[in-house]
Amino acid sequence: MNKALKKISKIFCILAIFLFLFILGCCDSNNTSSSSSEGGKIVLEFWNTMEGREAAIMPEVFKAFKEKYPDITINETTIDFYEAKDKYIKAVSENKAPDLIRTDRFWLASFVSKGLLSEIKESEITEELADMVPVARDFVTVDKKIWAIPLSVDSLAMFYNKAHFREKSLPVPKDLDEFSKACEKLTDPSNNRYGFFIYPNGWYFEPFFFAFGGQYFDPEGKLYIKSDAGKKALEYLVHLKAEIKAVPPMQYSNKLYRTMINSFATGQTSIIFTGPWAIRDIIAGSAFKANNSDLGVEEIPRGPSGTFSPIGCQSIAISSKTKHRDAALKFAKFMFDYEIQKNFTMANYGLPARRKVFAAPELKKDPYLQTFIRQLQMSRKAFTHPDQGDIYAPLGDKIIKVLNGDLTIEYALSDVESEWGATHH
Repeated sequence: MNKALKKISKIFCILAIFLFLFILGCCDSNNTSSSSSEGGKIVLEFWNTMEGREAAIMPEVFKAFKEKYPDITINETTIDFYEAKDKYIKAVSENKAPDLIRTDRFWLASFVSKGLLSEIKESEITEELADMVPVARDFVTVDKKIWAIPLSVDSLAMFYNKAHFREKSLPVPKDLDEFSKACEKLTDPSNNRYGFFIYPNGWYFEPFFFAFGGQYFDPEGKLYIKSDAGKKALEYLVHLKAEIKAVPPMQYSNKLYRTMINSFATGQTSIIFTGPWAIRDIIAGSAFKANNSDLGVEEIPRGPSGTFSPIGCQSIAISSKTKHRDAALKFAKFMFDYEIQKNFTMANYGLPARRKVFAAPELKKDPYLQTFIRQLQMSRKAFTHPDQGDIYAPLGDKIIKVLNGDLTIEYALSDVESEWGATHH
């Protein structure tokens, strides 16, 4: 009888151990990313928001990474840039987060406040920090801690057709008064040519808004767009469109970026504001294909308060839910490698986040790089807000209504502030 009891007790002990291990495994699965391990090898899930030429060189990047780290595989998922922030927040809440995400500078603070990212200790990236562009380091730092490794920085500049300027014997405009006069003289509706293309987006509105002395936020973090500067900036755009008719006639919408680039690349428009990412598409257009040197890139004309461009920064961040943090950090650091950064810059005319890349012999022939560097240096400091990225789309919607004549400037600015106040406290 005692032997039977002992046998039964052993069985119960074994079952108890298996039950404990099962429960432990279940608990661990509730705090995980979507990464996996296959036969002792690590598979990392990477959400990538790149497109165009940047995205096109990623297969070579993955191949080079695999050669260096054969036990780590990167499984890339392309995510629409404008949907990535919300999708990532949702994925973390559902325990389906990737190990790594390419993140915009304006998402970082929100991700950090929600506990969605893994902090990167300075001691883990001493070499990278020593060669990091200062503004890029600022953008990946939240509450004096580093949360991502930057890939690139960018800004806007003034792109203009030199051939059009030669035809009209016009100098390059240095301020907004000269700019509006040049746009008017460059406009010839009979030949379907216009001086400027207004892209109705909050990001592209900043050069005008800040040139008149505006700031989105005051030092206390309160939205301050219903201001004299906001009014003057919108009045300036309306002047270009309705009064001197220096922009292509159209019904404005929020999907005009490609239209703007094509309009300039084909010679319909003489001036646009855009960033280095657009250069290759532009010089492939009919207006510049035969002679790339007809593309001019200069700093944005200054207003009463100087010249300004918004500054972007894309970076690689590690999920707080990853089970393979060390492997994820290896990939993030690999993306900061000198050769990788140089290749991205050459592919997309972007600005690297690594200082040494600026001195690369291949980039010394770049006729546009110095303009963007000067623009970054000249742009005045702006007060920012953790949720600043949320303002661009609704502000763009109001700019569209103003340009289409559906809303007055005063109501547009009031609506932006009231709608922001209803969703951000």
